[in-house]
Amino acid sequence: MSLFEKFLKAISKNISPSVLSERDALLLSKLDPHKIYVENVRSILGVSSTEAKRILETAVRQGIFEKRVEVTCPDGSVAASAESEEALPNSVHCWREEDGQLEEVDLPTDSLTKTVFYRLYERSASPVPYSRTA
Repeated sequence: MSLFEKFLKAISKNISPSVLSERDALLLSKLDPHKIYVENVRSILGVSSTEAKRILETAVRQGIFEKRVEVTCPDGSVAASAESEEALPNSVHCWREEDGQLEEVDLPTDSLTKTVFYRLYERSASPVPYSRTA
């Protein structure tokens, strides 16, 4: 079964079949199964944030999705992600422009924005303690 099929099955399993249209399935197929945000699911399915979160949390309890948290630098780039906020590093590397020059700075994680996201649980994948995006 492909990653998309697993993802679609996970979402479909937690909502009423009449809610998931072909258009919704197509839009869901465009989501990255490694980074699923409540807002994406809410928007695609046309449900409340509470309902979207319930769908995703149900999938977590069923072992289909993992719940993760990411911390973002002031420029919006993701500096780190982990299985919980407590597992994030105490500080992260971010880039800041000063006098027209970019410089790398260490910023305390507790001063930065954190966002919960979900990803399709892959039993064969090893956990990634933190990642950077380009």
